[in-house]
Amino acid sequence: MNVNAEVVQGVTFAADDGKIYVPLDEIEQRLHFQLADTEKRMLLRKLSDGTLLMPLEEIAGKGLVVERDESGSSSKIVVGTTDLVIVCGEKRVEVGLADQRLRAWQGELLVLETRISSGRNGRTPKGRFRAGPYKAKMHYSKLYDNAPMPWSVQVNGNVFIHGFNSVPSYPASHGCIRMPLDGDNPARFLYEWIDVGTPVTISD
Repeated sequence: MNVNAEVVQGVTFAADDGKIYVPLDEIEQRLHFQLADTEKRMLLRKLSDGTLLMPLEEIAGKGLVVERDESGSSSKIVVGTTDLVIVCGEKRVEVGLADQRLRAWQGELLVLETRISSGRNGRTPKGRFRAGPYKAKMHYSKLYDNAPMPWSVQVNGNVFIHGFNSVPSYPASHGCIRMPLDGDNPARFLYEWIDVGTPVTISD
């Protein structure tokens, strides 16, 4: 690696197998190039803080050299004497029952923070779990009158993280973790980002 190498946190999505995204503003600043507004509007991903994510392929399309390591977990953009290393860290999700918030991380990068509504009367189990093995764009509850549960990610047995139309800032569900469908649709973002096996911690 070049002594001038700089590190940028990359983001991957389960829905885009193998594709690496990088923060657009940071890449533009460090590499001294700029995408046209029409190209920016075509970007498919955005973090909950508004950060636009650019597919790494777009950088290669600008004539810059992109090298991938054999594992596919990191990439190097070579520009003159500068190496820009893209590192995709481990994913993890933290659900806070006290503040009714969900936070999702990839490495050091906070990719999602949103309000949630957990189970009434402590029905949402606390502990360390892993996402899956079941995921579905639309799931129907077998326990509660076939209630629709879009963007469902299984956490523990019949407990899912899923989208819902009503997500108050207090526990209101039968045990699942509700996420909003409005705005930038954080429920869909989590579903498309999270991998089966991603650690999910639920705590106070």
